[in-house]
Amino acid sequence: MKKSFLSLRRKAYALMPIAAGVMLLASCAQDGFDDDERWQSDVKNTTLQSPTADNITIEASTDGSQTIITWPVVYGAGGYICSVYDVSNPDAPVAVDAVADSLVDGTRLVVTRAEDTNYQFSITTAGNEELNNKTAEAATVVDFTTFTATYGKIPAGSDLAVWFANNPIDPAAEGELCFDLEAGAEYTMSGDVSFGNKQVTLRTTSKSNPAKVTLTADASLVPANGFVLKYINFDCSGSTKPLIAMSETPDESMVGATGTGDYYNIMQPITINTCNISNLRGSLYTDSGKKYCASTFLVTNSVVHFVLDGTGTIDESSLINAYGGHINNFTAQNSTFYNTGSEVVKYFLRYNNSGRCDRAGYSADYVTFRNCTFYNFGCDQFCNYGGLAGRNTSNFNIVNNIFASCGENVARRIVAGRVGSAIATFSNNTYMNADGTFQSTEGSCAGYDDSGTAIEEDPGFADPMKGDFSISGSKQASLGTGDPRWLE
Repeated sequence: MKKSFLSLRRKAYALMPIAAGVMLLASCAQDGFDDDERWQSDVKNTTLQSPTADNITIEASTDGSQTIITWPVVYGAGGYICSVYDVSNPDAPVAVDAVADSLVDGTRLVVTRAEDTNYQFSITTAGNEELNNKTAEAATVVDFTTFTATYGKIPAGSDLAVWFANNPIDPAAEGELCFDLEAGAEYTMSGDVSFGNKQVTLRTTSKSNPAKVTLTADASLVPANGFVLKYINFDCSGSTKPLIAMSETPDESMVGATGTGDYYNIMQPITINTCNISNLRGSLYTDSGKKYCASTFLVTNSVVHFVLDGTGTIDESSLINAYGGHINNFTAQNSTFYNTGSEVVKYFLRYNNSGRCDRAGYSADYVTFRNCTFYNFGCDQFCNYGGLAGRNTSNFNIVNNIFASCGENVARRIVAGRVGSAIATFSNNTYMNADGTFQSTEGSCAGYDDSGTAIEEDPGFADPMKGDFSISGSKQASLGTGDPRWLE
């Protein structure tokens, strides 16, 4: 290809000609043929050739929402028969924007682009009856991906602690460094894995077939910068330590990276995306008592299963512990967090009480819980971050969640005990106590969730202690609340 912003992988395949009768996509005809190209070409009485892979350009639109595919004119053609498939699950490809064996009257095609997705584009030059030109005998097929380029590949069966010890990251490496696990493969982790001050993504490059990492001894993932986990299943039953533990030796160059303050500012996100984390006895995240400030902390499309049995390390009695510092923008969305142990922890999410946006170099703070399911934490204070209480720079968004057996005063604790001039948005949340009663707007939610939308109905989880949170509560079902995976 001439160029690509999508870390393209390309293959050309010989395919049988595609049958006639394909539909015309007028919306795809953005660069049509002129009369000379279509009707007055000197190319006649021949079997046409499809554009070659090297002459096809695939790139992202400026905003990243679309893929733009272009190719050179094949003179004497009657159009191009094109298909674009999402092949993330190769056994069940899905046509993108219904572009499948579709006749394109031009040399440019624009389709929807999704993050971290594997695609396949095929093109066959169509014949032209008036010029007696026949359809190309073979299609050209190009595989491309929107995954960020790979920095390192970790063989199946590896012990991550050993592999990273034997394959240290180049000190000169810059930017996002993506380490790939093989789809469906199994790995172990027998000790801490440290990434130094590098921005690292650990992932499987298949959403539908994640790798599995089994912790076989006390072990943590130890970053000191932005860090992303994607499309991985973790079994943490062999460890008592936090899964993600920030380095106890922060990079001094990060101090005041926002332009002010004395925090170790992590400018790139800390993200857990589409992971299944099971049997976790320690904290999900800890800042290790250091004054880190994560610009963004995101948990999305994930399931986090705790077994809080008194044997794990729960730093500062917090499942997500930023008590050494701060998190500027915390979001949990489309995820499930649940506990099948009997230990009670004080906090689900905790910052240092001095933490607030202006002290870390930001103009506003954000805490968002959206479409999540929480079960059996019994926290003394679900959230604790006194520096955010009542400030007009604090933004709280609590929408479409189910909090079941998560302790008293959940709504109050999420807004740090006082709304004041903060912006607090509540909508369609369930706050159910362990005894089946509810934290009604006239009770512990009064003055906090005053939206009038709180749902006082048992969501009717199918089997929560076995991780099945399929709901039978009609109000939650009709409004689509909680983690969307349990509505399917």
